[in-house]
Amino acid sequence: MAFFKRSEPETDLSDEVEEVQPTLPATAPAAVGGVRDFWQHWEYLLSMIGELGEFGVSILDSVGLTLNESIIADRAYPGGVQPGDVMIERGSQIEPRMVAMLTAMGLRKVMARPNPRVLVMALSQQAVPASYLAAAQAKQAGAQIHRVEVFSQNPADIVTAIEEQLVRSDFMVTVGGFDETPVDLRTIADRIGPSDFTEVAISPGGLHGFILAESKIPLVALPADSYSTFVLSRLLVEPMIAKLMGARVDPQLYGAQLAQPLKIVPKTLTCVPATVEDSVMRITGRPQGFEGLITIYQANALAVLASDDGLIAENTKAFYLPLS
Repeated sequence: MAFFKRSEPETDLSDEVEEVQPTLPATAPAAVGGVRDFWQHWEYLLSMIGELGEFGVSILDSVGLTLNESIIADRAYPGGVQPGDVMIERGSQIEPRMVAMLTAMGLRKVMARPNPRVLVMALSQQAVPASYLAAAQAKQAGAQIHRVEVFSQNPADIVTAIEEQLVRSDFMVTVGGFDETPVDLRTIADRIGPSDFTEVAISPGGLHGFILAESKIPLVALPADSYSTFVLSRLLVEPMIAKLMGARVDPQLYGAQLAQPLKIVPKTLTCVPATVEDSVMRITGRPQGFEGLITIYQANALAVLASDDGLIAENTKAFYLPLS
């Protein structure tokens, strides 16, 4: 028989530790008037992407991968090559001509980085065409791609679907899931990982997001519009894939003279399809709907324009990304 009852220890509320929510590992650049400069935003997001691990691979199996060492001549070779000359730079994508040169130098194995596994997820019926576009662009950029569709009115279903795909992904891209769906991805993003959704000074595609999911898998959230997805994939997603591969990340912009005056959104990076011929660039239209997809397909360049007052005069030197 018990004569005494042990009292439960009192809880000292002062010792309780408030749960700290995880945050992104980089400091977001300041926004002006609620809008963030695109190139500052670009550097900020790219700073949170790490390179995939390197591995040794045979010469033939290395084709299409990214070289993770500089190939340096160990002796003199015909053609004026001297010992110490850099024959192939680190970060180069390995292609057949390199294989021949590497073999002639006596190499049979190189250090390379794998092509990243990219999962593209459509979150609405409207986003299906854009999700196929994003997947195709990622594949062209060198990724191994897989595409899925998740349409649900239950937030838990979407969170679970994303988490289940992390195990097969080095990088994820969601398409849609903003205002066009019952569940807005922005309202559930923190259940997946620390996130950043903000308005960025780029047209189209100003609203998009970034989530650092479990195991530090980066996720970029793109809008359902195909043209916005096309632009953001070229300027943002493809450089992220390149960084994962250890390749060059800076977009290679070229210059040409504008054939006509333009009016664009002031202080906003504006991207429109164009044709470039003999160093002269003609804007072919501002895509909308299916007709816009035709316009993109027929263009051979993506004009990347900026102006403080929104006015660009004829014959101004403007920049563009070539489209293959």
